[in-house]
Parts: sequence; structure tokens; C-alpha cells
Amino acid sequence: MKKTFLVLMLSSFVLTACSKSENQSSSTASTPEVSTPTATTSASESTEVNALPISDTAETSLDWAGEYKGVFPCADCEGIKMELELKADKTYELSEKYLGKGKDNEFKSKGTFSFDAKNPSVITLDQVADHRKFFIGENFAEARDIETGKAIDSKLNYKLNKDIQ
Repeated sequence: MKKTFLVLMLSSFVLTACSKSENQSSSTASTPEVSTPTATTSASESTEVNALPISDTAETSLDWAGEYKGVFPCADCEGIKMELELKADKTYELSEKYLGKGKDNEFKSKGTFSFDAKNPSVITLDQVADHRKFFIGENFAEARDIETGKAIDSKLNYKLNKDIQ
């Protein structure tokens, strides 16, 4: 009984394999052959041809340039009023004002930023702003963990909303 079952399974496998190759050869037989000229390409050209298409990223598909505003939580004050301006030339201006702390509690920094190669929705500000990271979404920027770029594990609000004019 087992031998019969094994023989039936093998024969159905062989017949299936044969029918697939016949279908492929008959479909290629009906397609006329077109000769294409062969060209020699350098290694850099062949990698460009075989490269994967670029997918949509925050940098390429969002209108990320603009001003983002919000109030971040503060351990020893009423909050930190944040204004982050991202410019199209990948420069930024960051303003932080510690609310309820009197005068001279506003700090400003300017510099450049870059989109993260591994997570293209995250930007990293330069050393002037302590390499802070922000996730860029549709009309918002959200502060991220400086080390990992992952969302901050908290129920507090670390989101800046884009000032839409």
C-alpha cells in the first residue's frame, strides 16, 4: 500500500514537472525572438541598472521645510517652549524657552541636520544641538531618543506641530 502511494506521488510529481516545462516552452515558441545589441558596461553602470528603486521617504515625499512649534515637558519648570525651523538647504534654527523660570532662560542654536540613512524619516541635528533626533511626519516633528532614534517611551508630549500658513 505504501509503495503504491509512493509510486503515485512520484509519477504525479514527474507529470507536473513535465507539464510546466511544456507550457513554458510553448509560450516561448510563440514569442518571436528579438535580437538586442549587446553593449559593454562598466561595473558602476551595471550596479546603477541593478539598483533597487528609491522608495518614498520623509525627505522626498513630505513638505518638511518649515517651522515646528510646541511645548515639551520640563521637570522643574512649566514647560519648554520649542520652535524648530527646518530650512530647505538642510539648516535649522532651534529656540528653547524655559517657561516660568524668569529671564535669560531662552537658548538658541543654529546649524545643519541630516536625514538618517537607516531610518529616513528621522533627522539628526548637528553637535550644536547635541545631535538631537526628530521623527518627521505629515505636519509634525517628534523628538526621539538621541541614542537610538526610537520613540521616547513616555505618555508625555514630545511633538512639535508645523506652523501651516
